[in-house]
Amino acid sequence: MAIVDKSAVFATGANGATQPDSITIGSDALWAEYGNGADSTGAGGSSTIVHYSLSGQVENSYTIAGSADGLKIDPNTGTLFALQNQDGNSSLSLIDPNTGTISGPLSYGVTSATRGYDDVAFLNGSVYLSYTNPTGSGDAVVQKLVNDDQPLGTLITSNILSDGATGTNITTGQTDQPIPLSDPDSLKSTPNGGLVLTSGSDNAFTLISDPGTAAQSERFVQLKNLPVGSSLDDVIIPASSTGTFYVSNAGTNQIQAYTVSGLNTSDAYASVGTEIVQVDLQTGAQTTLITGLSGSHGLGFVPSANDDPTVQSTSIFALGADVGNATQPDSVTMGDDSIWIEYGNGADSTGKLPNGGSSTIVRYDMSGNVQATLSLPGSIDGLKFDPVSAMVFALKNQDANSNLYLINPADNSVSGPLSYDSGYVYGANSSTGYDDVAFDGGKVFVSHTNPVNLGDSVVQMLDNGNDPSGTLTTTSILRLGDTGTNLTTGQTNQPLPVADPDSLKTLPNGSLILTSDHDASLTVIAHPGTAQQTASFVTLPAGSSGLDDAIVPTTTSGTFVISNAGANDVLKVDVTELHTNDIYVSVGSDNAIDQLDPTTGTLTPVITGLNSPHGMMFIPSGSPAPTVASTSAVAQGGGAAGSGMSVADFPVPAPASGTSTSGTGSAWDQTATVPMMTSAMANTLHAAAMPVLSQV
Repeated sequence: MAIVDKSAVFATGANGATQPDSITIGSDALWAEYGNGADSTGAGGSSTIVHYSLSGQVENSYTIAGSADGLKIDPNTGTLFALQNQDGNSSLSLIDPNTGTISGPLSYGVTSATRGYDDVAFLNGSVYLSYTNPTGSGDAVVQKLVNDDQPLGTLITSNILSDGATGTNITTGQTDQPIPLSDPDSLKSTPNGGLVLTSGSDNAFTLISDPGTAAQSERFVQLKNLPVGSSLDDVIIPASSTGTFYVSNAGTNQIQAYTVSGLNTSDAYASVGTEIVQVDLQTGAQTTLITGLSGSHGLGFVPSANDDPTVQSTSIFALGADVGNATQPDSVTMGDDSIWIEYGNGADSTGKLPNGGSSTIVRYDMSGNVQATLSLPGSIDGLKFDPVSAMVFALKNQDANSNLYLINPADNSVSGPLSYDSGYVYGANSSTGYDDVAFDGGKVFVSHTNPVNLGDSVVQMLDNGNDPSGTLTTTSILRLGDTGTNLTTGQTNQPLPVADPDSLKTLPNGSLILTSDHDASLTVIAHPGTAQQTASFVTLPAGSSGLDDAIVPTTTSGTFVISNAGANDVLKVDVTELHTNDIYVSVGSDNAIDQLDPTTGTLTPVITGLNSPHGMMFIPSGSPAPTVASTSAVAQGGGAAGSGMSVADFPVPAPASGTSTSGTGSAWDQTATVPMMTSAMANTLHAAAMPVLSQV
C-alpha cells in the first residue's frame, strides 16, 4: 500500500514567477516552468524556466517567449526541450544546461494558429510530441519528430496517433473502443518503453505500446468521480516503489515534495487538481494517495537512492526425501490452487537407454500437503500449468525422443504420451527435443533443443493449441541465425545467442523470454508468432555459467520459489525492493538468484548461498501465499500461467529493430486477459482423454 512518509514545500515562485506547471528531472536537477499567465498562442507574455538542485537551490533561471507548457530534458543529450505556445503558432527552444545558452526558436514545417505542441517525450533516441486541439477524426494527436533529438532547421513531424483511433478500455476490458483524445496534453515515456498521453478535458490517459511501429497498440483509462472542479493533468508510472513525487501546485504558486513508499510500479499516479490518485492499470480502479492540493499540474518522480532488493526471510518448503527420496528438483509451476514440482531423479533425457529412469511429479496444496505423486517415464524437464485449458503440460525427454503428457488436475489423471509428426526424428538418430513450454492466451510455444546449423529451430508454436490430441505438429517462430537487438549495446541486427534453448516463459506483456545456458544469454521475443515479431537479447558477464531460469517480477515485493537441486530441496524466499525493470536469473556459477539489468548487463547477487539453483517462480505480494505446515512441508507457487507474471507491461525496453526472420502468424491482442479454466471444466473437456497412467 502506498504511503506518504513526508511532505514539504520544495520551491516557491521566485522573482514574481507564477503558475508552476511542467516539471522535468535529470542530471541530479529539477527544472520547472512557470507560465506567468503567458498567452498559449504566442500573442504575449513569457514563461520562466527555473533550474533547481534537488535540495531546492536555484541554479539558474531563463525567460522563454510565450507559454512554454512542455518542458522535458532529453536523457540522451542532456538538452532541455522547451515547447512554446501549445495552442497555436508553436515553436521549440533548446536549453544547454552546461553552458546556460538558449538556441532557437525552431519553427515547424506545418504551422497552425489554432493547434500546437504541448509536451514532448524521449524514447530510444526518438522524440514524440503531443499535438493539441484536434477538430475531428483523423486529426493527429501524437507525432514523431523526424529531426530526432538533435534538431536543426525546420522541424518535420510524422503522425503516429490520430483522433478517432480505437483501443482497449482497461476498466471494462472492451477492445476496439474509441480512445478519448479530444484534449491531448501531457506526454511521458514509461519504464517499459511505451508512452502515456493524457487528455485533460476527457479525464483520460492512453498507454501507447510500441509507438511508431507496425505493432503499435493502445489502452486507455477514463477517470471517474474526481473531486468537483478537478481534472486530469499529468501521469507518472514510477520505476521504483519508493521515492519522491514533485508536484507543481499552481494554486499556492509552489512545488511540493512528497516522500512516498509502497508504490506499485505496475500502476499509474495522476495529478487531478486537488489530489494525486493511484490508478490500477489492470482494472482502472482509483485510490487517492495525496490530498489537499490546489490546482496540481506537472508531476516529477525521483526514485530513492537506496532501494536495492532485500531478502526478508528464507525457508525450506520441500525436501525430496519426503516424497519417496525423489532427487534433483527442477521445474516448478502453480495452478488449480496447487503447487507442482518436478524431480528429475537423474533420468535419461534422450529416451535411448533401455532403463532410462523416470521423473517424479508432486502436487501439493497451498499448505504443503501432498495431494498426489505421479511417476512418468523419462526426464520431465518442462512442467507448466496452462491457464486456458487448466491442464499441466509435462514435456518428456528434452534432448531426444520427446513426447508430451497432459495432467488433468481434476482427477490427477495423465494422458499421453503424445508424439510429434513425421518431421521429428525418433529412435537412435533422434538428436533434438522439447525442453519447456509457455502459454500466451490461446497459443502454446515450446523451446526446441540442440540446434546445430543455421536455420535450425529454437522456438516453435504448437499448432494443436491448448487442448492437443493425436499427432503434434509445430511451426518454427525462431531459428538459429536469426538476428535482433542487443539490449546492452543498442546494436541492431545482431545474431541471437540461442545455441542452447532451455527455459521458456511468458512475460507480462505477452512476450516470451528464452534462456540459453551455453551462451549465458536471454532472448526476449516480442509479439511471438506474428508478423510483428521482433527479438532482443542480453548476455551475462564473462565467466557466468549455469544459467537456467528467469523471472521478471510484476511487483517490488514478493516470494521466490526456487528448486535448489544441489541440496535436494525447494526454498521459499521473501524479497522486497525488487526492480520491475530488471530480470532475475538463477545462475549456477554464482549459486545465486542474480538481478540482471538488461540495459547494462550488470549482474548483482540477490539470493545467495544456494546450491545449483534451477527452476523458479515468483508470487507477487498480495497474491495467495504458501504457508509452512512443518519444516519438511512444501508450499510454493507463482502466477496462474506458471510464470509468476500478470498481463502488466513488461518493463524491459522494447526491441528497437532487428526482426527474427522466421516470425509468422496472425496478430493477437496482447492486452486481453484470459479467464482461468477450472478443473471441472477441464475434466469435461478431457473426459475422452487417452489411457490414464497409474499413479504411485
